[in-house]
Amino acid sequence: MEHFALLRMLHGVAGALLLVTFFALAGYCWRSRPRPLGAAEPSAETQAETGADEPAEADVEIAAPAEPEIPSRTSPWPALCAVLLLLCLVGLPVSGWWLAHLAGWPLGQPWLLGSSLLFLPGSLCGLWLASRVVGRKPGVRLGLGLAVVGLLCFGASLGLMVVKPV
Repeated sequence: MEHFALLRMLHGVAGALLLVTFFALAGYCWRSRPRPLGAAEPSAETQAETGADEPAEADVEIAAPAEPEIPSRTSPWPALCAVLLLLCLVGLPVSGWWLAHLAGWPLGQPWLLGSSLLFLPGSLCGLWLASRVVGRKPGVRLGLGLAVVGLLCFGASLGLMVVKPV
């Protein structure tokens, strides 16, 4: 019976790791959104309206400083999150089947079938989100939409696994 307890614990850790990597990929998607630029320097039109020939010192101080250049290095964290997500997506169905086999549950139970059917679109959303984040493709709305749909599917699947309605 210790195999069952160890497998159940590993299955739970893999499920938690799946949710954490999903949140991390959604965070990377959110951070990749385009940001508004700082305030522009006063134009010649505003200087002509104020009647000043030269820009005043106050105008120069109000102007927002230029944003620092961010080096175009690629972070390894999104790729690591994508690999962990892929490992969890492969390992969870295998360990879940093994748990059901050891416990003697038939795979035709409604809560097992429902969670399996919810796991499929959640995993497809996760893979699509990971490919978009790692490939640095634009489209924050699509990426966040994928994250929300995937998290809802995995949350509902987790709810069915924990409650186990008969």
